[in-house]
Amino acid sequence: MIRAVLFDMDGVLVDSEDISIRIGIEYFASKGLALVKEDFSGHLGTGEKDFFGGPASDKGFSAWSQDEASSFFRSRYPVLTRDRGMALPGAVDTVRACAAAGILTAVCSSAPLWKVEANISSLGLDVRDFDLVTSFADIRRNKPYPDIYRLALARLGVDPWDAVVFEDSPGGIAAGMAAGCRTVGLETTVDGDAMAAAGADAVIGDLSVIGGFSDPAGLEERLFPSLRSEVVYGANVVSCDGVPAGDLLVGKALEKAAEARLNAYAPYSGFKVGAAVISAATKRIYAGCNVENSSYGATICAERNAILSAVAEEGVFGIDVLAVVSDDNPPAPPCALCLQVAAEFANPGTRVVLGDLKGNKTVHLFKDLLPKPFIFPTMRK
Repeated sequence: MIRAVLFDMDGVLVDSEDISIRIGIEYFASKGLALVKEDFSGHLGTGEKDFFGGPASDKGFSAWSQDEASSFFRSRYPVLTRDRGMALPGAVDTVRACAAAGILTAVCSSAPLWKVEANISSLGLDVRDFDLVTSFADIRRNKPYPDIYRLALARLGVDPWDAVVFEDSPGGIAAGMAAGCRTVGLETTVDGDAMAAAGADAVIGDLSVIGGFSDPAGLEERLFPSLRSEVVYGANVVSCDGVPAGDLLVGKALEKAAEARLNAYAPYSGFKVGAAVISAATKRIYAGCNVENSSYGATICAERNAILSAVAEEGVFGIDVLAVVSDDNPPAPPCALCLQVAAEFANPGTRVVLGDLKGNKTVHLFKDLLPKPFIFPTMRK
C-alpha cells in the first residue's frame, strides 16, 4: 500500500521547463551558439550540469563555463518567473490530499535548493507542507541514478515498494525504477509513449487526472485502477496486479537473501542458507535464514522462515518469487518440505530463483520443482 509519494518538481508540480529552456537558449546565444528547444529535450530532469553540458556536448561546443551558466540561470530565473502562475493542474490539490490521507510527501528535485524553494513558493506552499525536501545539494549523482530517491526513502523510513514516484522525464522514471519504487509518468514534458517505453507503471496527463481520494487505498485505485485482479496462489486468492516482479526487484530479493544467510544459525551442518519471498500483492520482500537445532528435526529452513515472516505481516499471501542463496554450485534448491510449505502460497508459475555466492543463478518454475503439491481438498481453488 502507498505510504509515501515522491514528487519530482519541474514538469510535475510546476511548469518551469519552458522557462528553463528559454534561459538556456539565452545563455548559449550570449556565447555565440544558437540552440532551439529540441536541443534541450533529451537533457531535462537530470540536473543543471547535464541541462547545460548535454546540449553543449551534442554540438561539440566548449566555449562555455558551468559556473558562469549557473550564475546566468540564477539571475534570470526569478525575473522570468515573478508573478507567473507556475502550478501545474492538480499539483497543489494532490499534495494536500496526500497529507490529509496520511501519506508522506517528498520533493526529490535535480535542481539546486534555491530553485526548489522558489518553485514551492510559486505554488503557494511552504517547504513545511512536505515531509521532506531534497535537491541536488543532497546527493553526488543526479538522475538517472536512483540516489535522490533512495535518500528520500531512507529519511522517510519507507520501503521502496510502499512509495510511488511521479516523474515527467525518462531519466526520472529510470531513477525511480532503480530505487525500487513504482513510477507514474506525466505527459507534461514528453509524450506518454516515451514514458511508457521508459518503464513507467502508469502514465497520466497531469496530476489533475487523479482527482479526490481520502486514504492510501483510494490513491492506489486512482493510479492503478486496472492492474488488480484475483489470482490463485496455492490455497489463497490474492488481489494483485498480476505483473511479475522485474529484474531489479528480483535482484533485490537475492541481495536480501544473501544478507539473511550471513545470520544463519548452522553450527551442526555448517551449511548456511538465506531466502527471500516477493509478495504478489505488495511486492514487499521478506527474508529468512536457516536455524538449526540440537534435535535435528526442529531445524527450520531459510525458505520456511521467509514465508512465515510474510504471513505474519500480510496474512493472505501469494509468492511471486522465491529467492534462495547458498554456498553451493550449482545453487541448491529448496528441500521437499519447504516446497510443500510454499505450495500453500505459490502457484505453478511462481519463479524460484537460486543463487550462489559467486553470482551464478538459475531460474525454475514452481511446477517443475513440485509438480503435484498436496493442498487440502476443501481449499483447492
